[in-house]
Amino acid sequence: MECNAYANQLAEFSWEVRDKSLEILERIPEGFMNWRLNNTAMSFVHIAQHLLKVDELFLEMLSSDEKTYKWSMGSDEPHYKRDAAEFEDIKSRLKNLQKERHAVIQALDEQTLNEKVSEELGKQTDIWWFIMERLLEHEIYHRGQLSAYLKIIEGERE
Repeated sequence: MECNAYANQLAEFSWEVRDKSLEILERIPEGFMNWRLNNTAMSFVHIAQHLLKVDELFLEMLSSDEKTYKWSMGSDEPHYKRDAAEFEDIKSRLKNLQKERHAVIQALDEQTLNEKVSEELGKQTDIWWFIMERLLEHEIYHRGQLSAYLKIIEGERE
């Protein structure tokens, strides 16, 4: 497959992943955005904020000459409650980043997709793998988490 066609496919997959995440975020009942499974779990709004940060990390890394990033599992951020306006802003920013992420991925050429990137501890991979694992697979994981949380809440409301 030609690289341009491949980058287009990757960009479309990225779009679909984000669309499905946004669909779940739109289904969260009013007043439940700060709900979390337990005291150590991230809330709906916290997960959405986390996805924003990963998008920003990706876009910053691509625009930087030094292709190094810091990746940490989970979140050590304290649990802050957000209001409805903040949640709407986060969802809006996710939609805007969806467009930017799509355009950036679509424009990648073979050389850039194969360019090496390093975690802060030195583990190397390439941009293609970062997109697949750190960006898309990571978001799919959190989408599953959001979906499971939503099923629990829907059961609580009945």
